[in-house]
Amino acid sequence: MSQPHACAQLFLPAEDSERAIRAALTENPKNATYFSAPTPDGVAADAGMGGAPMALALSVRKMWAAGRTLRVSLRGGSEIVRSKVKQFAATWSQHANIHFEFVDQEPAEIRVGFEMNGRSWSYVGTDCLTIAAADPTMNLGWFTDVTPDDEFSRTTIHEFGHAIGCIHEHQQPNARINWDRNFVYNYYAVNSGWSRAQVDSQVFAQYDAVRDNIQSTVFDGTSIMEYPIPPGFTTDGFTVGWNNHLSANDIQFIGTMYPFPPTSLTSLETGSFNTMSIRSWDRPANENVGTINFTIPRPSPPTLLLGINWFDMGFNVNTRLLCKVVNVAQTSASINLQSFSDTVNYSSGCSWLTVPSGDSDFQSGHFSTADDHVWSSPQALTSRKITFAKAYSAPPKVVVWLDSIDVGYNCNPRFTVFASDIQADGFTIHVDTWGGSNLYLGGATWAAYSANRTDIRSGSYNITDVRSWDSPQLLNAGQVAFGGANFSKLPNVFMALNSIDVAPRVNPRIRLSASDITTSGMTWHLDAWSDTVLYTAGASYIAFDQ
Repeated sequence: MSQPHACAQLFLPAEDSERAIRAALTENPKNATYFSAPTPDGVAADAGMGGAPMALALSVRKMWAAGRTLRVSLRGGSEIVRSKVKQFAATWSQHANIHFEFVDQEPAEIRVGFEMNGRSWSYVGTDCLTIAAADPTMNLGWFTDVTPDDEFSRTTIHEFGHAIGCIHEHQQPNARINWDRNFVYNYYAVNSGWSRAQVDSQVFAQYDAVRDNIQSTVFDGTSIMEYPIPPGFTTDGFTVGWNNHLSANDIQFIGTMYPFPPTSLTSLETGSFNTMSIRSWDRPANENVGTINFTIPRPSPPTLLLGINWFDMGFNVNTRLLCKVVNVAQTSASINLQSFSDTVNYSSGCSWLTVPSGDSDFQSGHFSTADDHVWSSPQALTSRKITFAKAYSAPPKVVVWLDSIDVGYNCNPRFTVFASDIQADGFTIHVDTWGGSNLYLGGATWAAYSANRTDIRSGSYNITDVRSWDSPQLLNAGQVAFGGANFSKLPNVFMALNSIDVAPRVNPRIRLSASDITTSGMTWHLDAWSDTVLYTAGASYIAFDQ
């Protein structure tokens, strides 16, 4: 094998973390779907990775919004080189809903330098938005007019892969490579001038799926994002040759990250919104209005369902959070994660789901304790018979989740919402608390659909599936199977809380996430942080075909 060129993915310094988070969440709110584990300070921990890759205080994904057209400025290079870069960069757009427009004048989101120093590198995804306009976000350091097409292909596609959010394959969570560390240190010191810290950062460090907010497939040695691994690099003889083109896994994965919009006007669509896309956690506010954008074309504004998936509230005051739809248009909506009175809303988040306007089988609604009694007369158990606007031929699937809370602080903030007595014409919805807690307001959203549908699966999970409630811990995870036949491709998943029980006199904190989503199931995470005592929590989910 000839000497492999060294590509580097560049990482931002810690002091730029706030801008990077804001840029990622403003560009694509779905970047907030998976969060890394927070520290006692209330923000997520640095992830290790040699100190550099996870310098962000909060690990959010760095994917651009699906359908985005990124402007690309080529700062140099001959006409031949520039033509080849344009040709091979466009490979990604053949398989994913992400596009490049090569512009003669800046501004441009991606700015490509051609400094002939033998080094090619790129910042990752939306980190490009934080780089000073005078500086490049990518460098292609060895292209000439006589560079072979295979080299143009592997390097250009690889670096533009970083630019749209892809990491090195050998650093993804599922890679299991037995490196000969001393050999690799010496190799890169001689051939690339890298220090041991650089080799640690670029080669040996490995991402964690949950901690670092990484979505990945099985390790793919044929991925365009994989370095060549020559003989001698590993202790077991494992090698990787030159990868010049996208692999089958690359094509499937990037199509999942940047999906093309469905052609059906009745398709479900989901996403999330978090206050940290508009402000930092240490600037609490009770009015938190943001905009979400839809990708599915619609003839009219959809009905929008919201559910709580995250909160960090001050203690010694009531925990109050309302998920409110401010307005809805055909292509976007405004959402307010609202608290009130003396509640301190450090951060909060919600998941959203659009109701298919042309799907008469999918019904939804809302119920609140305020529909039953006044807030000043709290009661432990509240229920109501819900009648469907259109009866089903058999008892349907019913999913219930939390969309609003006002719970007292003198006892555990605890509540649960669920459905019972499901019949073809309706069901009973419950909004309950227990153990002396005062639930002044509890709101629940519900959705129903025919039980024999194969394009939608739903269910719930709870921390008590994996441990007892009286053994509290911060990080909790388990697996759930979607049931039925596997989806034909990775599904979209809506998730929202349906219960929680935490100790009083410390901040009530909870965050809901998922990882390792497959066609048959997923790993769920119900986590708290800092000094929160999390006894139990649960969530509901709806998985559906993309």
